[in-house]
Formats: sequence, C-alpha cells, structure tokens
Amino acid sequence: MSQAQQTLHGKAVKIMDGDTFDLLVDGNTLYRIRLQDIDCPERGQDYYKVAKQALGNYIFNQPIRVVYKKLDRYKRIIGAVYVGTKNINLQMVQNGFAWHFKKYSQDIRFAQAERSAKALSIGLWSQANPIAPWEYRRRGK
Repeated sequence: MSQAQQTLHGKAVKIMDGDTFDLLVDGNTLYRIRLQDIDCPERGQDYYKVAKQALGNYIFNQPIRVVYKKLDRYKRIIGAVYVGTKNINLQMVQNGFAWHFKKYSQDIRFAQAERSAKALSIGLWSQANPIAPWEYRRRGK
C-alpha cells in the first residue's frame, strides 16, 4: 500500500502539540500534519508545553514544505516538515523536544540525534526520569 511521495507547501496556522499542526495551503485548504519519525510529550506530561512552543517557534506562520507518503488512522498526513532545507522533525529530536519514535522509524539520523540530546541532558533529557509518550499513553495517563 505504498504510494508515491507527495509534497505540500503552505503555512502552519495552528500548533496542536509538539508533533501535530494544521497546514494552510493556497490560502483556503487545511491539512492536519503529524511529524513522522518523532513522538512528543502528551498533554499533561512534563515538557508538553515546551515541545508545543518549540514547534511553534520553528514553523508558525513560516513558509513550510511537507513531504509525505501516507495518512495515519486519524487521517492526518504523516510527513517530514521543512523550513528551507532544515528538517524540523530532526531538529525537534536534536534539541530534546521529542523522542525518536522507533516503533515507526528506523531512521539512523533520529536515533543518533536522540542519543546525542540524551548524552548532553538537553530539553526533556534534563529531567530525572522522562517518560516516553507511548508509555504515558499505555498507562492511561
């Protein structure tokens, strides 16, 4: 069920959380975008607001490009987000705002970025015992 890679160009007009936002294309079409390869803290978790703010700082009202191949079960586009040539998904992990979502990603760049952020104790890795969002969801919050 693999499909061809597609690209959207637009502006982020609403930040839902650290890994989801609404993209406005051509001034009138909205798409819900979920950043691939990463998972950010959930509402109620430590660093939720920090991750959401970081994503907003990187992309809000900026011209962005989303490269994607598929939708998730909630009909969100799962994609790589770029401002110019900068991969925002990777930047979120590099700066300690997100985990590498290993269940759905084997991308070595994200694994290396997470190891580096963890070793440097930056962002969410500065906490004593950060709980991965998938663990938080599994525990039922």
